[in-house]
This record gives sequence, structure tokens and C-alpha cells, in this order.
Amino acid sequence: MIKEDLARELDHMDPGATLTVPEDVLARMFGEDTLSYDSQDALRHIAAFALEHRCTFSFHEHEGAVPCFQKDDVF
Repeated sequence: MIKEDLARELDHMDPGATLTVPEDVLARMFGEDTLSYDSQDALRHIAAFALEHRCTFSFHEHEGAVPCFQKDDVF
């Protein structure tokens, strides 16, 4: 998956829907080897990317959760 594929998927999601992306795949899309709380620039870029596509982004490094995008309910 590349950023354009992710953008397309985010744009076509229904309000309230979620999309998980494997951490390693998402990290590579944004120029990182791995995602962590130490990679603040990458996390900011991913969050901004999500907002461009009317989504929110969540990542919980210590909880073992998969990075997740959720489509906003209000357009």
C-alpha cells in the first residue's frame, strides 16, 4: 500500500468507519522504520494526513494497538 492508496481508502470510508493499517506499512509510507512516541514528526504528519481526509488518527504504542484511522461523523 502507498499513500495514494491510503488516501483513496480514507476518502471513500463511511462516517464513523475505522481503518487499521499495519504499523510497519504506515511507518514506511511516512519515511520511518517503525512508529513510536519518539517519532513525533512522523506522527504529526500522519495526523495531518488523516485530517486532510476528514479522519482522526490514533496510535497507542504501549497498548499493542494497531494504528487506526476513523472517519469523522460530520463533514
